[in-house]
Amino acid sequence: MEFRELIASLEQSGDLLRIKAAVDPEYELGALLQQAEARGKACWFEEVRGSGFAAIGGLMTSPARHALAVGRSVDDFFPVHKFAALLEASRQAPLAPQVVDHGPVSEVVLTGAEIDLTALPVPRFFSGDSHRFITAGLGVAMDPDSGIQNLGFYRQPVIGKNLFSLGASNNSNLMRIYKEAKARGAKLPVAVVIGGPPALLIAAGSRMPPEVSDLGVAGALSGEPISLVKCQSSELMVPAEAEFVIEAEVDFSAEVAHTMGEYGDQFGATTSPVAKVLAITHRRSAVFHIIMGGMNREHNALGVFIFSELRNELLAHLQEKYPFVVDLNVDFTPRRGGLRAQLAVAIDKQSEDQPNLVIDEIFGFFLGPFPMRGVLQRVVVVDQDVNIWNSDDIEWAISSRMDKSAKMTVYDGQSPDGYAVGRFGIDATVSAEYKEAHERPVIPSREKFSLDKYL
Repeated sequence: MEFRELIASLEQSGDLLRIKAAVDPEYELGALLQQAEARGKACWFEEVRGSGFAAIGGLMTSPARHALAVGRSVDDFFPVHKFAALLEASRQAPLAPQVVDHGPVSEVVLTGAEIDLTALPVPRFFSGDSHRFITAGLGVAMDPDSGIQNLGFYRQPVIGKNLFSLGASNNSNLMRIYKEAKARGAKLPVAVVIGGPPALLIAAGSRMPPEVSDLGVAGALSGEPISLVKCQSSELMVPAEAEFVIEAEVDFSAEVAHTMGEYGDQFGATTSPVAKVLAITHRRSAVFHIIMGGMNREHNALGVFIFSELRNELLAHLQEKYPFVVDLNVDFTPRRGGLRAQLAVAIDKQSEDQPNLVIDEIFGFFLGPFPMRGVLQRVVVVDQDVNIWNSDDIEWAISSRMDKSAKMTVYDGQSPDGYAVGRFGIDATVSAEYKEAHERPVIPSREKFSLDKYL
């Protein structure tokens, strides 16, 4: 499914709101988009002041939307650890992109004095944002080690008409590419794809080894190859059906500092090299994709893909070391978004020290470069009679079985931006001396009695 096909599908189902009144990209657009997302709606802004382009956001806010975008069942996406199987299958059998001579993204080509990033409907969301930020643009760069194009979500402050920056986090493939280019003293060709195939957003948001093509994985996810055209100013290849492509060259001799409201609902400050725009191409009547910043639905729904393999990898690790671990569930649902993820572990408890052994092991675990003390807010260990897939059951165990202060441990953690944070380990298992008192009331053979049979 292409970007415009997803928009059409959402409009047909009544899940797209159209704002006809002119909106200001400074705060007004973000305020309205945030409210639309809270209602489960995508939002099309027909007129953005200072720009001749429409804008849209709130497209991929849920597992159901992800499934729709690639023509699959929602069971492939929720809970998020189910996506790990689909991702691995797509990595093992990528569908190579196909190169075409022309595509809609090249219908309009702007170069030289025609280039003006400030004419795009780029918003400023929050009072502490240092710049207007392109948030839904996929950064493209060639990996010199693998010879494969790397794609990912990177923060992009607009500096001027022909200047912006492509920020790269310390644990990203792009940062490694940056370091190699800088060491060679070379400028780096990059491109930013806005309004590309939805499957590419899912692939780019997932963990991908350098030797695996995001484009090939996106093709496998959607069941059809991504069509590519060559950039105007470099050898990079970009989706032919995209709405916009910004072509640029990163100059490592200059950097810009920028601050933005981030994934964890707090501001993040960083610096990144300046890039000079060499060309902008776009479709006629192009629509500009915006992902609402901060801890909002589209941002968080795409952000959890990078942790889709956490549950399976961590469970295998724990069970190898501690056979009494039965199962675990990592809650990345919206109320646990940002830095508030909760991990619940069910154990077959044989001794009082087992819960803390498991908690310590989890907070010491890394998923690739990601430390759990930077991802999880709390780890809760429960007995087998507690349903770890039911948040009410977990809260019941905490309120009923955490019977002494020693059953809560506070860990020093760190946010992705380096801020100190507290993390919590909770032993919500039955203490040995109260085992009988904490037996749960159950109806014998309850599963045999279905109300529907009696109606």
